[in-house]
Amino acid sequence: MDYALTTSLVLCVGGATDIGGSVVATVYFVTNRNPNRKSKPTNFGSRPNDNGFDELRFGKATVDKRGSKYSVKGIKIYSERAGGSGGPVLGSTACFSELRAKMLKGETTVAYVHGYNTSFREALVGGAKIADKWAVSGTTNVVVFSWPSDGKLTPFVAYRNDRDDAKASGGALSRLMLKFRDFLNEIERGDECKAEVHLVAHSMGNYVLRHGVQAYKKRAAASNLQPLFTHSFLMAADEDHDAFEHDHKLAQLPEFCGNVHCYFNSGDAALVVSDKTKHNPTRLGNSGPSKPHAVPGNVNAIDGSAVLGGILEHNYFTDSARIIRDVRDVLSGVASDQIPGRRYVPAQNRYVLG
Repeated sequence: MDYALTTSLVLCVGGATDIGGSVVATVYFVTNRNPNRKSKPTNFGSRPNDNGFDELRFGKATVDKRGSKYSVKGIKIYSERAGGSGGPVLGSTACFSELRAKMLKGETTVAYVHGYNTSFREALVGGAKIADKWAVSGTTNVVVFSWPSDGKLTPFVAYRNDRDDAKASGGALSRLMLKFRDFLNEIERGDECKAEVHLVAHSMGNYVLRHGVQAYKKRAAASNLQPLFTHSFLMAADEDHDAFEHDHKLAQLPEFCGNVHCYFNSGDAALVVSDKTKHNPTRLGNSGPSKPHAVPGNVNAIDGSAVLGGILEHNYFTDSARIIRDVRDVLSGVASDQIPGRRYVPAQNRYVLG
């Protein structure tokens, strides 16, 4: 699973139950991948949907956990049906309505965009790990958007193909964001669930996010770029370190979020490869923002270099207990300068984890 870079939006909804020594969770997903068959697909492949990059399918899956091992047991697709006098029933409406029912109970939701070298089922497992490990109190739901990553470890060909597909998938991500926005706006005042929705993009998922933000800006009315997320977490971002300085990159992301948290690791070998062999600029996930004092006030840079290494250096958002603890403090509402184990460095406008 993405030992180099990632991006997928899986909506993992919690509601885990203990059955016969295993823990079973429901994971909701949105994908623009090609299904393995047109009727009742059981999996999605590494190519875009035959109807185009912007074609979305909504569904849910069962993920089983035994010990530390996660496995996908079943997949169900929400059908697009005619409905009655009220018009068609969309897969997105069915998915969001089910999720809203959970959020009315106070459950948090995390939207997850995976990265490079991630198959569809691996994306579901990644979402399940977030639901399992990021939960602060009660159940955490996760939304996974799975774009057509090759899911293969052939660095040069797979990386180039995935980067092209990541860029092309921005339109699909923007459609999901717009559907979610419109669903929220149709909820009558007083009926809001008041539960928080957060976003996490990992590795190349941040490149998908960049192009999703750009497409969203074009498709949405300029006056209606409303905030969608309370917190956005950019993890091991395979994105340019000047991304917050340019409108065609991520300069407007902070407008969609209450706070943006950029976690980075100078020893992340996967991003060093992206930097040195793919001729990309310095990576945001290696060094943090290039002009740390010029970022908006709601952007926080968190340097995890001192606590990360080995197999944890890139996939730390689900594998490092230290990073997970820091994230959970953020989600718990602890102020950035009050989170235990952080040291603020004014000259670099960053927090260093120890």
